[in-house]
This record gives sequence, structure tokens and C-alpha cells, in this order.
Amino acid sequence: MKQPPSSSRLEPSVAITLPQPLLPLICVGGPSAAGKSQLSAQLAAALRSQGINPLPIACDDYYRCGWSGDGPYGFDTPAAIDSELLIQQLHTVRQGGLPPLRTYDMATRTSSWRPIQGPYEMVLLEGAYGLQQVLQQDDSALLIYIDVPQLQRLMRRLKRDVRQRQRQPLRVIRQMLGPVRRGEREFITPLKAMATVVLKGNRDQLSKVMPLIPGIQPTAGDTAALKDGADRSHGSHDP
Repeated sequence: MKQPPSSSRLEPSVAITLPQPLLPLICVGGPSAAGKSQLSAQLAAALRSQGINPLPIACDDYYRCGWSGDGPYGFDTPAAIDSELLIQQLHTVRQGGLPPLRTYDMATRTSSWRPIQGPYEMVLLEGAYGLQQVLQQDDSALLIYIDVPQLQRLMRRLKRDVRQRQRQPLRVIRQMLGPVRRGEREFITPLKAMATVVLKGNRDQLSKVMPLIPGIQPTAGDTAALKDGADRSHGSHDP
């Protein structure tokens, strides 16, 4: 009696491809003019000094071009962010992809695209709005929350918006005390409870953040990276 053919002859060999782990995601959040863009630039410089190439992404680059800003929150709401595109592009780059990333001009309210270069080892995302949806999708991200008094942030925003965005001072004050404040209370302050670390003020931030990043140890070079990052952060994205 003949034996049946072995299963190895009946079934073709199939290569099993395991899903590739996503690159680490570090988020920098907090209220308007808290220094999110500045810390993000400093952190990127510190990581590069240790041979790690991060990919910086700003949530502000995903503002909807057709958003009117009407309603009690104006532009200070997660609904003003194209979160679907943001999450889609985050997933692609965390898989090592190199798609053109969206950019947004705060002065003209227009968007464009920028090329990116790899390889990179982690993704660095900063913003006030947009993190809410991202963190709902992925609770593995490290969240750094910056907490700065409102008066200090108002002075920063006045200086920045008048110089960089050609806004009138009175308009900036009204916006800060109106929709910005409402949006912070409703959507941004709750992020503090989700944070890996809450930074009070802007001193010694890297020394508190670097030990939290897996595989990273703070070095004496962090001080130099802090100064270098500050020099590069003049084009702030903070809303």
C-alpha cells in the first residue's frame, strides 16, 4: 500500500513576514507659547549628539486650510486639525516610510508639502492640538507636558505673533484670553494627567527628559545641545 505524499510536497513553502515594530514616538505637548517647539528642537539636537536621528513633526502643520475659526474655540480645538492625515502619516513614518510631509503657513493659512530624508530612529511630535487624537490611537507614546504660567506665555505670544505672523497686539491679547484660554481648559490641560513627565518652567528640561527615553543616557553634551537647539528654534510652530 502506497503512503500518501508528505504534506511538504503538497503545500508550497510560504515565507512568513512578521510585522515590523513601529519606531518610538515622543510627544511634546502643552498650552500655547509654553515652549514646545523650542524643547522639541533642543531634544532633537541632544538625540543627534548621541547618534540618534529623530524625525521632527509639528501638529500645527496639519491645520485644515478651510477651517473658518468660527465658534467659541476658533482655531484652538482638535477639530481644526486634520487628524486623519496626521495619524496616517505618523503610522507611515513610524514604519520607516519616507512620504512627503504636510506643512502649514500660519500667516497665510495655506499648506504645502516637504520631502524628508532617512533613515531615522524615532519620531518627535510636538503641538497643542492633534496630540489628543494621536494619544487615543497609541498609548505607548512618551508624552512630555510643559506647564508655564499664562502671563509668561501671553508675553511670549505677543512678541512672536506681532513679529512673525503680522498680528495686531490687541487681537493677540483678545485671542489669548478668549478662545485660546477656553481651548486650553477643555482640550490641553487634560493631557497633563496622561503625561510621562510634567515640566514646570523652562529650566533644566533636557536633564529631566533624556533619562526617560529608552536606550538614552544624559551626557555632558546635553548642555551644548540645549544651546544649539535654542539657536535653531527661532521658527516656532506653537499656536
